[in-house]
Amino acid sequence: MIDLNDKKILLVRNDNVGDLICTTPAIEALRKKYPNNQIDIVVNSYNYSAIDKNPFVDKIYCYTKPKHKKGLVDKIKAAIGKLKILIDIRKERYDLVVVFRSDYSKSAELFSNITNATYKVGVKNPRGKDNFNIHTPVDDKRHEVEFCFDCLEKFGIKYKNEKTKYYIPNNLIEKYSKYSNQIVFHISARMTNNQMSFLKLKEIIELIDFKGIIITAEPKDFGTAKKLAEETKALFVKTNSFIDYGGLLKNAKLLITLEGGSMHLGPAVGTKTIALFGQSKISRWYPWEYQNLVLQDKSYIAENINKDIVVSTIKREMK
Repeated sequence: MIDLNDKKILLVRNDNVGDLICTTPAIEALRKKYPNNQIDIVVNSYNYSAIDKNPFVDKIYCYTKPKHKKGLVDKIKAAIGKLKILIDIRKERYDLVVVFRSDYSKSAELFSNITNATYKVGVKNPRGKDNFNIHTPVDDKRHEVEFCFDCLEKFGIKYKNEKTKYYIPNNLIEKYSKYSNQIVFHISARMTNNQMSFLKLKEIIELIDFKGIIITAEPKDFGTAKKLAEETKALFVKTNSFIDYGGLLKNAKLLITLEGGSMHLGPAVGTKTIALFGQSKISRWYPWEYQNLVLQDKSYIAENINKDIVVSTIKREMK
């Protein structure tokens, strides 16, 4: 085991919000093992809310990816902001850098390369060389949460039933308290194979036959969500942001969701989660603690999941 006592630690997780949520158990375990160490993290403006107010990190470096900006001036400002963070990181003289990315990322490795850290942890670059001196293998049979623990294995970090966490302010929990003990059905998914048609969603909602069903969606699907509510007994609740949506989920008794950040947010706020999978590997991405509540058709297309199985699972878990 490599001893990290009195060492400065930098963590990097600059991809999606669900991925950062899956990293929170390892961050908690790292803090428990090394309670007095400086533990900082690099994130981006897209996933920042998943680490904000997390008590297990000290400094949070948050930057905006230039590619997420449209105008030239805004892209330049974003690039300058990222450069400033790189300079600040260089000055800190970290002893360990851990890039929590299960796919190699040149942009993520940049934050490691800027340091003179003794230990640099990351996955191998499949297309060439990288500068990591401790490589973490990626096993499709192990969950993303477990992969993050694999990244810390050489430093004595072991999983001890840590849960994923996403911190919701009390005012947002209170905002949605009137929806306590209801079902939330999130209908959005980015990839085509992970999506369900309007007719399939409507059939499932009608078969559930429960008065307290709330439909949520990403902005691109607000129209579909509103129409579903109009044609069923459900209620469409339009949330303003991911953290605002978390306030709603915190009150819910059960979440049913297609693949995406929503299926990781549910467990992270303590809500039982049923995930309707399309093309992803269940072993890698199931909602942490709820692998037994993942439904997937052998075609790996969410639309083909048997609606009767979906409904019977929901009714069973609502009892």
